[in-house]
Amino acid sequence: MNDLLNQFLVVFQAVAQIGLVVLFAGWLVRRQILPASGVKLISDTVITVFLPCLIFSHIVGGFYPAEFKGWWILPLSSAVLISIGWAISFPLFSRTGEARRELMPAAFLQNAAYFILPLGKIILPEQFDEFARYVFLFILAHNPLLWLIGKHYFLKRGSGEPFHWKQLLSPPIYANIIALTLVATGARPYVPTFVVDTATFLGEGAVPLGTFALGATLGTIHINFRRYLKVAGLVAFQKLFIMPLIVLGAMALVPWLRSSPVLILLFILQGASPCATSLILQSKSYSEDSERIGTIIVICYIVCTFSIPLWVAISSTLYP
Repeated sequence: MNDLLNQFLVVFQAVAQIGLVVLFAGWLVRRQILPASGVKLISDTVITVFLPCLIFSHIVGGFYPAEFKGWWILPLSSAVLISIGWAISFPLFSRTGEARRELMPAAFLQNAAYFILPLGKIILPEQFDEFARYVFLFILAHNPLLWLIGKHYFLKRGSGEPFHWKQLLSPPIYANIIALTLVATGARPYVPTFVVDTATFLGEGAVPLGTFALGATLGTIHINFRRYLKVAGLVAFQKLFIMPLIVLGAMALVPWLRSSPVLILLFILQGASPCATSLILQSKSYSEDSERIGTIIVICYIVCTFSIPLWVAISSTLYP
């Protein structure tokens, strides 16, 4: 019991540290010290520059498939986790009417990078490079599915907007593909050292800036706790309690998933992570009202302050 409590407190402090940055960024936006146009600029810069550089430097600089033969399981497990969550959401939200089109994706699409990376950096500082590589391999499948499923549910019916494959791709995905191609083809030695060093230098800003961008984005949301508390409870129940419980069960059945402390932390954080904040952007772009999904996401981030430390503590106790 003491070990469980100690682990809970360690992770709680890590989540609280991230929460402090998020609250500060959100406060700056709420007080209009940071303009709304600045939020988009910061977010776009993280997505198009800093995060791709971080991905490129970690994959090219430290990913060796021969040393990690089961790497392909990571993107596969991401797709499986989304599929299971998607299946669970159908009966869970069957009585919520038209609202289920926004509730369902929030219940199984998680913040797989921006929220996970800083937690890993705080909890496992000495093994962060390994942890980050696992995250980048995991999001190979997650990010395209996030935008595909999110747009499917948020896009107003009858809009007639055509589908384009390029909508599934983003600078982080391109960075992943380019870096993995260099590794797979044996072209890595021909990449100039100063290129990798420059990417490493820029990539070091991705975690703090990504965390700040998360808070700033949440700060732009119109919130109505009283109106959406009930449906937010359903989303939080699946996303923050059912999904991590499924991950714990999967780790019990598949020993590879718990073969190292880094993998255990990765999978439990992915299962217990709150909703993807990009759903806010999709809601603003494709639906008429983003207040509901915004309120739900904020509530999930509040609840995860306690639920994430709980699940990490349980997983570390079950699989020491």
